Amino acid sequence: MVIDAHAHIGKVNGTVYTVKDLVASMDKAGIDTSLLITNKRLSNEGASMEEGIEINKKYPQIKIIGNVDFAILNEAQIEKIKKYLSTKKIVGVKFYLGYESFYANDLKLHSIYEFCQKNNFPVVYHTGVLESSFAGLLKYSHPLTIDEVATQFPNLKIVIAHFGNPWIMDAAAVVAKNKNVYVDLSGYFTEYVSISKEEVDLFVSQVTEFKSFVGSFQKCLFGTDWPLYDQKEYLDAVNQLPMTPKERDLVLSQNAVKIYNL
Repeated sequence: MVIDAHAHIGKVNGTVYTVKDLVASMDKAGIDTSLLITNKRLSNEGASMEEGIEINKKYPQIKIIGNVDFAILNEAQIEKIKKYLSTKKIVGVKFYLGYESFYANDLKLHSIYEFCQKNNFPVVYHTGVLESSFAGLLKYSHPLTIDEVATQFPNLKIVIAHFGNPWIMDAAAVVAKNKNVYVDLSGYFTEYVSISKEEVDLFVSQVTEFKSFVGSFQKCLFGTDWPLYDQKEYLDAVNQLPMTPKERDLVLSQNAVKIYNL
């Protein structure tokens, strides 16, 4: 089984990518399940949580990660997220650090963290670089800021998206320190182009350095950030990591199954 833990739909680089395009890409790559992250307000023609829920009804191989719209966050939005999690319409919630101006440990988010920790639901954070077309601030998307949340909510399952790139070793420190913090390996390569051998070699080198600090690949998840990258090419790159059979099983599927209660 292979699970892509980080995918989107919407308008990317002038092209609109639909759920049918995602399913076709999954079939080509041999991916069984993709976790589709909603982001209607931040991404042109992307899916809202409600649209994502309807997608899941038609395509059960696509699970939905909801999102917080921090700029318009209110109690009604928080309660909606809690309801969708409780009814298993979404499998987690993502926070767009950097793309929106807030830190991970903002007090406005604590009721969501408390609910997710109590009920075994995961949270996901954007970390690392931002797309060049967005005017966000990198100070919010540094992975070290997530250590505060992990320390205050030690039983909360946390995924650091994009493994903090370019602050990969800072992300490694947060993962090594906190038992319930993981990383996904998405969003590493040059966007919108085929992945080159030189980039794969650098990816393998840097992720292996991450592994050397943390001790294993056992807290990593396969993810692509499709449609910014070809899913098959990304899977081929991840498969070049020097993983043991147990690590490969965890990275490609079982960590996602456990974290997102699939």
